[in-house]
Amino acid sequence: MKISGEQTLSAPREQVWELFNDPNRLARLIPGVEKFETVSPDEFTGTISVGVAAVKGVYSGRVKIEERRAPEYYKIFIDGKGAQGFMRGYGTVELVPKDHNQTLVKYSGDVQVGGPIMQVGQRMLEGVAKMMLGQFFAAADAELKASAKGTVARQGILLNFWRYLVRLIRSLFTGRQ
Repeated sequence: MKISGEQTLSAPREQVWELFNDPNRLARLIPGVEKFETVSPDEFTGTISVGVAAVKGVYSGRVKIEERRAPEYYKIFIDGKGAQGFMRGYGTVELVPKDHNQTLVKYSGDVQVGGPIMQVGQRMLEGVAKMMLGQFFAAADAELKASAKGTVARQGILLNFWRYLVRLIRSLFTGRQ
């Protein structure tokens, strides 16, 4: 399954880089994270709970970052499994400055999925992946805006889902995210 896209975040590239490389902050932004632990500066383990249709379940896995070029690029490898199946893949994240207060995040990846989860079909899995990415980016943007104001963004799966829906509706009417 191929995943790719772009998202604009409301912060300079250096601040987005800092956010994307802070495991404690990332754990609050990724939908469903129950545990996120640092193994080494470039390797993490964790547990995530996904509750969408037949994809529902608890998954544990490992994330490894390679080819880190601050503040613009890294390659990420993932390996996870749960009762519903397994997932392995890699992806790239590129941060491109748009102006002094915005960063374009370009992401792409290739993920292999196997086990019982394959019965739900690729279209359903792609939909879940897009929804989770949307929630992540909505939460990341809220976190960046809050830190610019010197406050802390409130996070939670329902609040982040709400932010995702608002951004989705706004993009339908304005043509941008």
